[in-house]
Amino acid sequence: MNGERYIGVALDFSPSSRYALQWTVSNILRENDHLIVIVVNKEPMLESGRSALWQATGTPFVPLAAAENPVNQQAYQLKLDEEISKLLHEAAAKKVVVVFKIYWGDPKEKICNSVVDAPLDFLIMGCRGLSRLRRSILGSVSNYVSNNVPCPVTIVKLPPS
Repeated sequence: MNGERYIGVALDFSPSSRYALQWTVSNILRENDHLIVIVVNKEPMLESGRSALWQATGTPFVPLAAAENPVNQQAYQLKLDEEISKLLHEAAAKKVVVVFKIYWGDPKEKICNSVVDAPLDFLIMGCRGLSRLRRSILGSVSNYVSNNVPCPVTIVKLPPS
């Protein structure tokens, strides 16, 4: 099977989402895949023109090289660090196309939107590990997304420390 696959990873820069990205690069990606790194910022954009333009649909796909540019990182409110950059370059070395799709708003809604916008064949996300009580009160992004998107979802748990 040599077809292109569009695989999304939801990245909020938490330890669990970092691990989900690492797990995806190590276990899922293969040549000709497209890795769409989905970032949802809860804070609105500071630049009002772009905010109005991209509030509903998110940014266009942002290639890895553009996302690593400090000016773009500030504009898109990205927090790329050495660990994440290394993982993404490892994916690119496998001949995987790496792009970002950045949204502003509620992570539950925007991650679900990203699956349709891309469209994704598969979504991978981390899990914060909330207790049942906290999950029932606060709601779980991963639970909501897994029940509301039209593609398979893999939720990657952090290994025990």
